[in-house]
Amino acid sequence: MPQLLPMVGQSAARVRAGAKARVVLVGFEDQDNLGLRYLSSRLKQDGHHTRIVAFGKGAAPILDAVRSLDAHVVGFSLIFQYMVPQFRVVMEELRADGVNAHFTIGGHYASFEPEALLSAIPQLDSVVRFEGEDTLVELTERIAAGLEWSGTPGIVHRGPAGVGFVHGPRRQGRETLDELPWPDRDDIVYRDQRTPTASMLGSRGCPWVCSFCSIITFYEGNGTKGRRRRDPARVVDELEYLHRDRGVAVVLWQDDDFLAGGPVAVRWAHRVAEEAIRRGLHHTLRWKLSCRSDEVKPETVEPLVRAGLTHVYLGVESGDEESLEHLNKRLKPEVHLRARDVLRQLGVTFDFGFMLMEPWCTIDTVRANINFLRAFVGDGSSPATFCRMLPYVGTASQKQLLDEGRFYETNLQADYSFLDPRLDTYYKWLLRTFDSRNFTRTGTLNLLRIVQFQANLQKVGPVLDAAVRGIISANNLAVFDALEDALNHVESERDAASDGGFLDLLTEGQARTDARSRLDLGAFELVFAADQEASRGPVCEPV
Repeated sequence: MPQLLPMVGQSAARVRAGAKARVVLVGFEDQDNLGLRYLSSRLKQDGHHTRIVAFGKGAAPILDAVRSLDAHVVGFSLIFQYMVPQFRVVMEELRADGVNAHFTIGGHYASFEPEALLSAIPQLDSVVRFEGEDTLVELTERIAAGLEWSGTPGIVHRGPAGVGFVHGPRRQGRETLDELPWPDRDDIVYRDQRTPTASMLGSRGCPWVCSFCSIITFYEGNGTKGRRRRDPARVVDELEYLHRDRGVAVVLWQDDDFLAGGPVAVRWAHRVAEEAIRRGLHHTLRWKLSCRSDEVKPETVEPLVRAGLTHVYLGVESGDEESLEHLNKRLKPEVHLRARDVLRQLGVTFDFGFMLMEPWCTIDTVRANINFLRAFVGDGSSPATFCRMLPYVGTASQKQLLDEGRFYETNLQADYSFLDPRLDTYYKWLLRTFDSRNFTRTGTLNLLRIVQFQANLQKVGPVLDAAVRGIISANNLAVFDALEDALNHVESERDAASDGGFLDLLTEGQARTDARSRLDLGAFELVFAADQEASRGPVCEPV
């Protein structure tokens, strides 16, 4: 690995010119995009001017911001690899409208495949790799001062005359996160939200080595292995500000794993909880966090519940032992079942990530996963979710698929075929049958999650709570039946791909199942709205 340069010290641009940069930051923002907002606050810390624009409404809002700010730099945050073509179109339109500001981009995919991005988007000038707060400050100061920017540590750009690529020295990430200012939230009016909800980070990084995840390799490239945690008192300072000054009612912890790191990490989490309770935040502020199933123990979670925890995202991923080994998850299926029971006993709702299929799966492992889901959430403990594992760049899974000659890209989207061709047929059916339910904001899965969260947040009582669980259970069981019937079909048919009639019937049946569930959910929306009006309690937006 190349020598990492320290991030301390003033940039040449600041020393020589004292120039103040004007930067437009652009990225997808379903929830608070903390990546962009930390970049913005870091720039503002040094006196620069920024504006944040949500990606997704074409080039016009970005163009307006660039012109009104007279921006030196437009920084793009690429969260999802599949959105590369959309970013390319927007940059093409901005250049066509006469924007000559420096275009740079960052994110996980950008950090691992900078040359691919520069090749795919000719309008792009540079790529910022790994954590970008200090790199972007130095890059923009150089540009604003009219100085040579190509030597900025932490970036990749095209070579002379556009030939080849130049990788600058990597930049050392900050070991002490409390040195960074809080994320820039100046443009957000939380009190206008139906339920004022903010995202927060208490740490960065993860010590686990799951084969499908790029987090560990991202932070290794940043020179910061493992997990860096902020000071608990300063974390609660930010919590208190969001709650008391900005009206936030629900905090979504965006830490990759809020409890990762053994006893030291648990003590850190408990210190955050104790400080929040000491300041009285637990009365009216609620939490959602993410963790692994083996970290869910009564003695670990109960202090967090007292501090306001109401919902957990569990990284379950698989219920089949062989698939769990492929994913390097290092868990047994029964651990997930125990975590569910602990959360239920503590009155905490949960949702979870689950990979029904992965590159090395078989008919038997998929069937085991379906059976596991029946045992795990057949009772309606949580809406059933599932997807196929994607081999993100920078992961061990991608490397293994490359070694096997099974990894390929279509329009920069990572893909692979299954070892058993029957599973390719099964996956195509899965995608067309459950795409709307599982992967859209207005899909049945998200609506089930919202109602589950609302019921727990508002403490609607055991009768309504049981009714919500009944709706979720009915939808889940119908989904599992369809999954199992389709799997049995592709297993038994010599050429399942040529016999789509039965699979089409299953798809139509699933559409009817979702329609029934949505009708039932509509009634609960009216109940929750009336309850909110009477009690002035929060109703949750999608999380």
